Amino acid sequence: MDSEALRLCGTDEPVPTLRTLRAGALTLELQAGRLRRIRCGGHEVWHGLAFVLRDPDWGTPEAEWREESVHEHADGFEVEVDGRWAIGVGYTLRLRGDAHGLHVEAEATVEADVSINRLGLCLMHPLSACGARVEVRHVDGRTSASTFPDHIPPWPPFMLVRALRHEWAPGRWAEAELHGDLYESEDQRNNGDASFKTYSRSNMAPRPYTLAAGTVVRQSAVLRVDPTAVANEPAGTAEPTTPPTVTVRIGAATGPLPPVGVEVHAADAIVPALPDALRELRPAHLHLAWRPGAAVAWAGISAMLGAAGARLRLDVHGADADALHTLAQALAAAGITLESLAVFPSTTAAVAAARTAFPGTPVGGGTPHFFVQLSRLDDLGPVDYASCTTSALVHGADDDDVMAGLASLPAMVRSWRARHPDIPLRMGPNGIAMRSSPLGAQPASDGTRRLALAAVDPRSRAQYGAAWMLGHVAALAGAGVQAITLADLAGPSGVVGVAGGHMTRRPAFDVLRCLGRPALRRACTVSHPERVAALALERDGRTVLLLANLTAGPQTVHVEGPSQAPLRLGPYAVHLAR
Repeated sequence: MDSEALRLCGTDEPVPTLRTLRAGALTLELQAGRLRRIRCGGHEVWHGLAFVLRDPDWGTPEAEWREESVHEHADGFEVEVDGRWAIGVGYTLRLRGDAHGLHVEAEATVEADVSINRLGLCLMHPLSACGARVEVRHVDGRTSASTFPDHIPPWPPFMLVRALRHEWAPGRWAEAELHGDLYESEDQRNNGDASFKTYSRSNMAPRPYTLAAGTVVRQSAVLRVDPTAVANEPAGTAEPTTPPTVTVRIGAATGPLPPVGVEVHAADAIVPALPDALRELRPAHLHLAWRPGAAVAWAGISAMLGAAGARLRLDVHGADADALHTLAQALAAAGITLESLAVFPSTTAAVAAARTAFPGTPVGGGTPHFFVQLSRLDDLGPVDYASCTTSALVHGADDDDVMAGLASLPAMVRSWRARHPDIPLRMGPNGIAMRSSPLGAQPASDGTRRLALAAVDPRSRAQYGAAWMLGHVAALAGAGVQAITLADLAGPSGVVGVAGGHMTRRPAFDVLRCLGRPALRRACTVSHPERVAALALERDGRTVLLLANLTAGPQTVHVEGPSQAPLRLGPYAVHLAR
């Protein structure tokens, strides 16, 4: 019999213990040597602080903890963490909290020559800081006044940072001062995370770089909330045991639900069970990536399209005019008419070649990777639409942070439309796991662990994955994206599993089945969107309400309307009212 952890998250891997600490008017959480959710008076002032190592492929390995001591007293706490990264770096982290703020000292010792991209303190501000005033004190003593960005900037907005003082509530300010290196700040929504990050080493410095054996790296930080802001605040208190009821309000129809499709692979064309799955799912489109020279059983893909009642959205990587012409002939022979074709890279010449080979077919471009790569693209040809993907695992794999990253998706769409109002944005294939990395090699994964940058994530095939999928589509549909593709149909992270000719429907299967068919989307507001996602559809004269609990705790949901009893959603539960 499967354990509760396996049912919810697809793995029995234990989650690190979380401990709540208090320092004057501040409350914070300590988990695996990291400070999380630093609050004052119920407001999240900083999202977190950690000492982080990034390897040459931009992986974020977790350290092995040797010791973690915690001493609490009436006004604060003292914490010391000793750890070691397997790459050959040991470190000590000392944390002290009192009525004056938080004080952090980090010291790392390199055991043997090691190549890395970064090693240092990483401070995160929450997305609630969007638009907030900030004063940046630079390493040369200058102070500049700005705001945390609303639209996502392609490049770091704050450079050469010594301290950041920001307004976390009207008239209330807090300052974070960082020492030991050059720091800069970036908008992590670029990579699907829900925070602003201030880090070292600077992007202006060469990387990767080598730290010689015996090198000692020392950094420190002080986090303070202005005394006037906390004078009337009570001492930090824990979050309520029972969270308040989540209220969902359904409004008028706002337009069609964007087409929601699913990713398929060349190997799927020869799996006998998959056409049956597609007959049930009826996704809006199938989405396939192809490179010149790759063998595809196009007749099998055609049969899958017929079973799904869908058309093919095709991404082509690195094809010249001859390869595109040959591809067009192969598709025509299989009776496949494309819904759309995206070419990567999407230079003017590549787009022109695609239009010649596939006359009348919408031609898109952009990147097979993430929004940050799309934002920084120098040569976006005359495309009919732009395309990018997302992954929840670019920087970390924590359960809460992966779900919180859903809040970054609407900003991607808004930011793109502000810069390119005439070019629609399509998203996908998108999943929790990372299909491929533009950053370097991905870590080996057997699919049982939560790993940053991993190509397989166990939560995709569990109840967590179903909740994440609904939250993902709700966030993008509400923002006005043109089309969405979810990853994958089959395989380790797919909505179905196939073994020995037998097909297993995973929890996300029913979510995709509700989303694939055409529908009108109704306006839907949620009082606590960080805890519950909601999508209201109008289909066949009926309202279809889809809800997902994005948390590991139970949630009570009240849907406004006559005679509506509150709904009780268990951890990561999905409610599909048809």
